[in-house]
Amino acid sequence: MSQPVRPAIWAALIATVLAIGVLVKLGFWQLDRAEEKRHLMAQLAQRAEQTLHWPLPDWPGEQLAGYRLAGTVEPVTERTLLLDNQTLDGQVGYRWLQPARFDGGAWILLDLGFVPVARGDRTLPTLPTLPERLSVSGRLYRPGHNPLNAHLLPEAGSVTRIQALELAQLSDHWQQPVAPVVWLAEQPELVGFARSWQPINLSPEKHQGYALQWFGLAVALVIILLRMIQIGRLQRSAQADRLET
Repeated sequence: MSQPVRPAIWAALIATVLAIGVLVKLGFWQLDRAEEKRHLMAQLAQRAEQTLHWPLPDWPGEQLAGYRLAGTVEPVTERTLLLDNQTLDGQVGYRWLQPARFDGGAWILLDLGFVPVARGDRTLPTLPTLPERLSVSGRLYRPGHNPLNAHLLPEAGSVTRIQALELAQLSDHWQQPVAPVVWLAEQPELVGFARSWQPINLSPEKHQGYALQWFGLAVALVIILLRMIQIGRLQRSAQADRLET
């Protein structure tokens, strides 16, 4: 008589099957994200040909992202922000975010570019002086949400260092409504630092690469599972042969 399969073996088999299912699901999720990014990139390309005017339409930030905007604003220099933990081409630094107001008092954040600093230096950099009025043209983007770092954590000072860009939190902190998008100031070029249009953090190709990794791990576990089943059968067959003899 063959011996029953031990509970530990059953548990290992069930855990392996569940892990395969999770990996396959993650792979398809990454493929879905890749398709979403392609759709978003196509939308942004279409919106880049259109210019909005202030005041902005009463749309969610995601629907405003990608459009162009031009106008003259007054920088609110006593509320200057530096977004911490930024990188550009291997260099560490800050993102200079400058609140500015249109006529009528409404505020919007200008993205004036990447401010490089020495690695490990926590001294806030000196920023150029802005004129009282600034004619700006550029594109709108919606800052991404990082669930691992979702708190503003503003530091006191004439220039405020923040750890995350959460526009709703920023409005609460200032007690002042802020537009639900950031305005990447492509012009004037002489005001600010290096600026790049990167509305999407991960390209569709990156998501496809991650999907391939998840599917590869699933295939590896399938091979392991089949090998475990084969070994179990061989052991039971050997045990049966010994009992018969």
